[in-house]
Formats: sequence, C-alpha cells, structure tokens
Amino acid sequence: MDPIFIFFLVMLVFMYFLLIRPQRQQARRHQEMLTSLKVGDEVVTAGGIYGEVTALDDERIQLEIDADVRIAVAKRAIASIVPPEEAHEGVAAEEPEPEPEPEPVAEESTRR
Repeated sequence: MDPIFIFFLVMLVFMYFLLIRPQRQQARRHQEMLTSLKVGDEVVTAGGIYGEVTALDDERIQLEIDADVRIAVAKRAIASIVPPEEAHEGVAAEEPEPEPEPEPVAEESTRR
C-alpha cells in the first residue's frame, strides 16, 4: 500500500473520532432533550431568555417569561432545561456592589 493512502486513511479516522462523532452525539442529546420537554419545565433559549413552558407543539414552544408575558419560540431554539434546584435561584440575583471611585489626585505644580 502507498504510505500517502495510509496517512489519509488515518487522518480520516482521526477526524471522525475527534470532530464528527462528538458532534453527532451532541446533536442526539439535544434532540432527546427537545423530545422530553413538557409543560412546566423551566428552560433557557439560545438567546439567553429564561422561561417556563406553557404550551408546545411540533415546531414551537410557548414560554412564560414573566407574569402574563408569553412568547413563542422555535423548538430548536431551546438550549437547555434548567435543573429544578437552579430554576429559582438566579431570578432575583443581587446586583454587584459598585467599586468605590478613586479619589482625585491633586496636581502638583513643580516649578524650577
């Protein structure tokens, strides 16, 4: 066999295990997550919007993002389901304390 052919064959196998296989596994996990969605789940969209699923069909999901505020998003735009222990932790997060402003430095006039 030609050594170049073996090299390309090894590179293809390497690329399969490094790139293609993990990407397929991730797509399969995402699809399984989408099929397991149910009303009442807390989710986050790919755009970073948190909401609770109020209705769903094959293509769209209706999310309640605030009291009486509902939006419809594409089902494939759901990035993940928020675990129940994290669902209500970050809702009313405290704002970080502002850093104190540095004191102005008095300009020194040096005359010679």
